[in-house]
Amino acid sequence: MVKSLLFLVATSILCCCKTSLKTFKTADTHKLGVKSSKFRGTIFDSTYDDAIIAFQQDLYPGRFTPNANEIILAEDILKSQIKQANTRRINQFRRRQYIDRNLNKYFRQYVGFVNKQGQRIIHINFHWNKFTLIDRLKGNWDDRLNYTSDYSRVLDGGSRFWNINVNLSEKKVYGMVVNGVAFITILPTTSVLQQAGLDRGTAATDRYSASVVSRQ
Repeated sequence: MVKSLLFLVATSILCCCKTSLKTFKTADTHKLGVKSSKFRGTIFDSTYDDAIIAFQQDLYPGRFTPNANEIILAEDILKSQIKQANTRRINQFRRRQYIDRNLNKYFRQYVGFVNKQGQRIIHINFHWNKFTLIDRLKGNWDDRLNYTSDYSRVLDGGSRFWNINVNLSEKKVYGMVVNGVAFITILPTTSVLQQAGLDRGTAATDRYSASVVSRQ
């Protein structure tokens, strides 16, 4: 009885750890929707415009449309390796910003490429997908993606926007890129500027010579 119970528990744990999802057609013939119990995403087919993706075609001369099993494999590889890939925590300044702690809070965009060795690569573009009441109160706009959104390119934004490649043949991740973070310029008070012989317009122009001007 005890052995049977332990077997059922172990089986349940394994099933919970393994990624499960479904794919479906969307209003755009070049895009398939992806939905699991933990995240959503879009698969771009092999004919989706290369110019929008702007990937390195010299390194990846071929394209393919990932199927559900390949997406599951890519997600399982990613889940097992993301903590190691994210060791440096680039542009992640607080624990709540750590990508490996928030993997299910992103909308995915999947693009299939074939490298010169004939290996299948799934490029995954991640776009933050949690728009909260606090965001609304702060006046932030809802910039979540949907199943028919085009490939997303965002400047700055830090760990809310990042991408990575998964080599299905070698079962490894590589090429992780996290968006940068824009600096906020804080100008000195008017009296301090006058003492320095500057006005606010001049100081605003000169702010590009340093990342931050400290308030004195």
